[in-house]
Amino acid sequence: MEIKISDVVKYDEQGVIDGATMGLKREMTRDIWLKEVFPEWGSFLNYEIDKYEVPAGVGALWYFGAMSCALKSQAGAVFLVDLYSGPSMFSDYSYCGVCRTAGAKKLNWMRTHPMVIDPWKFKRLDAVCVTHHHQDHMDYYTIQAALQTTNCKFIAPPEAARRMKLNMGVPEDRLIVAEVGKSVQIKDMKIDFAPNYDIIATKTGFDPPADFSEVAVGYIFNTEGGNFAFLGDTLFHNGYRMVGEKYQIDAVSMAMGSNAPGYTDKMSPWDLWRVAENLNAKVILPMHHDNWANCYEDPRYLEQIVEWKNKERRHPNMSVVSLLPGARYIHPTDNDGQHYSYPDNRDRCDWRKSLEYGPESNIK
Repeated sequence: MEIKISDVVKYDEQGVIDGATMGLKREMTRDIWLKEVFPEWGSFLNYEIDKYEVPAGVGALWYFGAMSCALKSQAGAVFLVDLYSGPSMFSDYSYCGVCRTAGAKKLNWMRTHPMVIDPWKFKRLDAVCVTHHHQDHMDYYTIQAALQTTNCKFIAPPEAARRMKLNMGVPEDRLIVAEVGKSVQIKDMKIDFAPNYDIIATKTGFDPPADFSEVAVGYIFNTEGGNFAFLGDTLFHNGYRMVGEKYQIDAVSMAMGSNAPGYTDKMSPWDLWRVAENLNAKVILPMHHDNWANCYEDPRYLEQIVEWKNKERRHPNMSVVSLLPGARYIHPTDNDGQHYSYPDNRDRCDWRKSLEYGPESNIK
C-alpha cells in the first residue's frame, strides 16, 4: 500500500495537528513553534464545549487543572471560573500573602499541569468568574482574551473588581461586583455569592489584613442537576457550618495541597473533608493539587479519608471525584466516586478495517 502525505501541515476542526504532516520540510521559527505547540491541547476542549448539548436535569463542568473550570447550561451559556492561562512565576514578601505568612523572601511557583484550553477561541462565553485577586485566579491572559474576543461579563469580589477595572481595562458596564449574600441571573443560570474564608487573600497586598468579603467570594452555580460551589483558595473556617445551612450545596470545588513546614497555603485532605461536612455536600471535587510543584498532593489521600468516614457513617453519602486536566464531569451522573481516567479511544476501533487482522489484511 502506498502512503501519501500532504505537502502541507494539516489541522482538524479542533485545532489538532495531523501527526503525519508534522515532520515535513518547511519553515520553522520560534513563533511558529509556539503557535503550533501551545496550548498543548490546541482548541480541542473549546470545540467540545461548544458542541456539547447539556442534557436536561444535570450539571456539566470541565476541569482544566489548578482551580480552572468551565460550566455550561442547558441554554448553552458558558461560564469560566478562575481560569489560569499563565506560566510558572514567583512571588515575594512585599506582596505575597503566603510569603508573609511563612516569612519567605521569595517563593517559586513551578507550573506542572498542561494548558488544555485556548482562552482566545471560545465561540461563546457569558461570564468570567474570579474568586479572588491572586494572579492564578484573576488571570491577566484570560481576562484580556475574553475582553477582546467575546462580550462576556466579568464577575469578581470588590477588590478584584477594582483591579480588573483599573489595571486590566475591564469596562464598568461589563463588570459585576460579587457582593456576599447577593446573586446574579445570567441566561438560565443563577449564581449565588456566598461567604469565602480565604485568609491568605486578606493578607495579599494588604497591611493590616482586609475583610474576607472584600477580597474573596464563593460562587454557587444553581444547575439543573444540583448546585456547584467554588471556594477558590479558602482555608478551613467554622463559618462554613453557617454557609451549609444557608445554601443548598451538592458538589464543592476546593483547593487542596501539601504544605511544607511553616506554610499553610492550601487545605490538607482532612480539611477538605471538614469543609464538605460543614457544607452538607455530597461530592468533593479536589483541585489545585496538580498545578504547583511546591504543593503537589495526591488526591487518593482524600479518597481514603472519605471512604473511612463513610464506613463510620459520619457522612455516609459523600463521595470524591478526582479529575484530571481536560476531564468533563456531569452531576449527578458521575457522583458515585471515581479517580478519573482519560478516554483511550476504544470506541473508535473497527476490526473490519484493521491492516493487522481485518478482512483486507495482507499479513497471514
